[in-house]
Amino acid sequence: MRALPAEDVERLAESAWWIGRVDDCIAAHERAYAAYMDEGTPRRAAIVAVRLAEDFINRQAKSIGNGWLKRAERLLQDVPECLEHGVLLRLHAVLALESEGNVDKALGLARQTCDLATRFHDRDLQALAMHDIGRMLVSKGELAQGMALIDEAMAAAVSGELGPRVTGRIYCNMMGTCEKLADYQRAAEWSEAARRWCEPHAGSGYPGICRVHRAEIMRLRGSWSDAETEALHAAQELQGVYHIAAGEAFYEIGEIRLRMGDLARAEEVFRQAHELGRDPVPGLALVRLAEGKIAAARALLDRAVAERPEGSLERARLLPASVQIALAAGQLDLAREAAAELEAIAGRYGSTALHASAAQARGAVQVAEGAAVAAVPNVRRACKLWQEIQLPYETATARLLLAGAYRATGSPEDAELELQAATSTLKGLGADLPTAQALFGRALS
Repeated sequence: MRALPAEDVERLAESAWWIGRVDDCIAAHERAYAAYMDEGTPRRAAIVAVRLAEDFINRQAKSIGNGWLKRAERLLQDVPECLEHGVLLRLHAVLALESEGNVDKALGLARQTCDLATRFHDRDLQALAMHDIGRMLVSKGELAQGMALIDEAMAAAVSGELGPRVTGRIYCNMMGTCEKLADYQRAAEWSEAARRWCEPHAGSGYPGICRVHRAEIMRLRGSWSDAETEALHAAQELQGVYHIAAGEAFYEIGEIRLRMGDLARAEEVFRQAHELGRDPVPGLALVRLAEGKIAAARALLDRAVAERPEGSLERARLLPASVQIALAAGQLDLAREAAAELEAIAGRYGSTALHASAAQARGAVQVAEGAAVAAVPNVRRACKLWQEIQLPYETATARLLLAGAYRATGSPEDAELELQAATSTLKGLGADLPTAQALFGRALS
């Protein structure tokens, strides 16, 4: 039987990837690499080597991925500057950002990639480099410039100018950046465009990852049943393809079940998330808090916080729970420190949700300190900001805190108004009131 040309084997690999058969995709890419080498086309072989490096690294087989990366480097080391060098540089930029945490190095490499893509007129690589630069600027705290570049790359993706795999990468990374920033308004605005793109490509990794992001937005907006269904579909699409992304899907289910008071199911799926490589905190720590196991909750959260760089967006996702647990343990100094760090992060990155979270944390500390009068403006601000970005559960929990603050200041009528509004919202969402009480204080008692 006559062997397929290398180009056709590469197309076979791409087809396998889009139907979720990653092992077959890798095997076909390995065949394509060998075929290009036999044909004496090392530049094409180098591109395939980069694709293999990406696939292995994304599957957490980093040593194998690095081996393919070195092969690509060797094949291009004596080749005059060309587009293939840009593809290789782009992977180095992503690794510098995501594996090394070296933002300045990553930014320099991404700018070199963008320059090469522009000079060689490759729109796909140019858009990828543009959105990479945006992500890196966001990591440096330069939000306005960074998000403008990400939005521009998204506009190119939405308009159909780019290849499908590049489009998927830009969608997923945009949603991931919004998640880190707690920029839920921007994520919601782009989410429908992402859905229109994802549905025709069901079965591959990108639609599953898009589903996870979309499930988070649905949960935050209060559509818990739809969010859980979306997350379950994502988990089914991603298991055996991208383990950590499947873990994110299970984690989302855990967040929903925690709010509903189904602590056993929440713990089960948080553990599934952990098995797949997704840290189950803060969710599992909050399960322990809801169970009244404060020491266990503290131990889980302290470990997770210590593993994240101080002042980082990664810590910002943990600090609200850190405040809650420290207050439950009567550790006011720790709660103050966590609230202050959250305020500093919100000041640097500036999303509405971060400011709301910081104001609520500060208010909770002030109530615990006996400074309820000072707490009221902070908690009222948190309520207002949560309402602005249409997060009903977060609004309700802030109202619970506000009810407690009003009660402590001798304003029972105001306290009752806030308590009724919070209770009504929580019941409408399907939330469990005793769990909300355990997590957010004694305003319901």
